[in-house]
Amino acid sequence: MRLWEYLKEKMLRYADRTAFAGTGLTYAELLRFDEIGGGRGALTVCGENTREATAREILKSIAKGDTVVPVAKEYGEKWCANVREAVRANGQVCGETAFVMFTSGTTGVPKGVMLTDENIIFNLKYISSYFDLSGLSRICVARPLAHISALTGELLYALCCGMTIYFYEETFMPQRFLRFLREKRIEVFCATPTLYLSLVKYSAKDFPVKVSALSGERLTETTAKKISESFPKTKFYNVYGLTEHSPRVSALLPDEFVKKAGSIGKPIGNANVKIEDGELLVKSPCVMKGYYRDEIRTREKIKEGWLYTGDMAHTDGEGYYYIDGRKDDMIIRAGINIFPEEIEEEVKKCPNVEDCIVCGRTGEDGVTEICLNYIGECEPAALRKYLAGNLNAHFMPNVIDRTDKLQRTASGKKVRK
Repeated sequence: MRLWEYLKEKMLRYADRTAFAGTGLTYAELLRFDEIGGGRGALTVCGENTREATAREILKSIAKGDTVVPVAKEYGEKWCANVREAVRANGQVCGETAFVMFTSGTTGVPKGVMLTDENIIFNLKYISSYFDLSGLSRICVARPLAHISALTGELLYALCCGMTIYFYEETFMPQRFLRFLREKRIEVFCATPTLYLSLVKYSAKDFPVKVSALSGERLTETTAKKISESFPKTKFYNVYGLTEHSPRVSALLPDEFVKKAGSIGKPIGNANVKIEDGELLVKSPCVMKGYYRDEIRTREKIKEGWLYTGDMAHTDGEGYYYIDGRKDDMIIRAGINIFPEEIEEEVKKCPNVEDCIVCGRTGEDGVTEICLNYIGECEPAALRKYLAGNLNAHFMPNVIDRTDKLQRTASGKKVRK
């Protein structure tokens, strides 16, 4: 089944409703994209304009049967240029592929993840198995549509549910954004834990969001509890996924959000998950077709149908999974494996520390050093004293620096360097 046929079947139920709030575009008008005519699977770059305009471009291309390559100005002109060049250099036809999602890496040429119609359809079904939006009608999409969570889990899923979508087009500023949510009476909003933490310091009074899914980065127990306490009327899901899986793999439900704080929950749909040598592997119909024009990397990532996520994980006795950190972020010091996230979680417990990033580097003497950068009013000496009393000596940072801003990718992921 083609993705457009699946979306059309869902949207037909809501023909009289408004789909995009900004222009007042209705579901009936979206359904007329069906009249555009057939495409050839041509690679079509979408995303040079506003989020709403990009959403229209994406849907028109899906209706035609072309392969969509979403880009976002937030990722930087160099990244967008690299994507456009990759498309031009390698040909214009990518048959049986709905999307080529290029990664938002900060260096080098981004790799393209090829996702089929089947991949996306199955993931939408997986999401519907736990993310119940019945009775709700307004969703805010604030992330770039070049981010797979925003594309599948917000835009496409919202259309399947007949929701009115409010695209937030402005530069993010916490107070301004909160005002937008209240004025538009937004009921559903999905984001990273970091974004929610930036809202915590402002009044949560009259916060309109009733349902939210957190994704895009590891959610620690400390952060989960802080968010839950700050927004007590909002039902939070902690969901896990990756671009190569279209994206959703597992979900922690609202009634478990605090009880199992920090967990990514249990696998959804019929996704099979296992841990091999500490790494999380997944097998399902949502696993990508492969990397665009990169068979070697594809074979390294997918073996006998199992997708090697690169995320190190463990499970408890009740079948709940927990992410320990990225395999390629692991710091090895004195023969001990250290995940930056373990240190970051303890750092955030220190009073007057807002956020932090930990990374490893090789010192002048060839010995691995742990470097900590943080934001907050806490003095470096006070933070060092706190950590000395709360961290194992092997985890103690060699370098502790206070900064005004932590580097992140446009999709919100930490840049460790």
